[in-house]
Amino acid sequence: MIKMRKALLIILIFTISSLLTDKYVQAQQPKKVVETFINHVIKNEQVAAKRYLYSQSVKIPELVEGKPIDGFNVLTTPQRNDTQIVVAYFKGEPGEERIAFIWEVIVKNEEISYIQVIHDGTKPLLEEAKLVKEYQLKFNRRVLVPTEFPAEVTGFHGYITDKNEWQPEILDLGYGMDSLHSYLHIAVIPSTEDLDRYIWKNTEILKLKDGTKVLYNANFDLGYEIRFQKDGLNYKLSVGKKNLSKKFTDDDLLKIAESMQ
Repeated sequence: MIKMRKALLIILIFTISSLLTDKYVQAQQPKKVVETFINHVIKNEQVAAKRYLYSQSVKIPELVEGKPIDGFNVLTTPQRNDTQIVVAYFKGEPGEERIAFIWEVIVKNEEISYIQVIHDGTKPLLEEAKLVKEYQLKFNRRVLVPTEFPAEVTGFHGYITDKNEWQPEILDLGYGMDSLHSYLHIAVIPSTEDLDRYIWKNTEILKLKDGTKVLYNANFDLGYEIRFQKDGLNYKLSVGKKNLSKKFTDDDLLKIAESMQ
């Protein structure tokens, strides 16, 4: 009788273990399929990648930019383990990675039956919106950002610096503009001093249409710069001079400032 009980217990443990293992494998399998598929895609191994597609009607989205992709994450949606979200990143310095694409991928019977492009890497302002929202929520401040640019924005990089004993919290925004061979840099800092403190030799004093005072500096070696304050925040806008394909004027910078909302 004891031997029989032991035998039944072993069978029961084995059965439960098998069921749990099967359930774990079922949850993990779609993710593994997508990881292998994406590895083929980013290595441009099209033939190998297409083997994972359910049918010819499922198309592999085009990678819009030719820049190398350095890595990716595959996230399973909480509601359905057959639906995976892929976030891939362009190669860059640590902390400076830009999103290459975001895809939603559905796996059925270890084959990919659906791919939807959520973000194709050509919308750098999506990264800007995420960072600005983070700053606003973290510090309870409304931030103005440009809605017009002097050229097409082809890249974005930004960061937030927390407050410390030497400086307040800073939001740093950088917009690459390949056609101008330059960039637009915006630093947003809580106003702790009067704007006149930033007046230098040859600084011009201008105004926005709503009467906001603006300081314009064209004589800095690195770039053209304007500075103004609104709603408790100090905004510094600058366009880099090095390799710049055209000369900038105060009107060019004022147009950017006027568009900020």
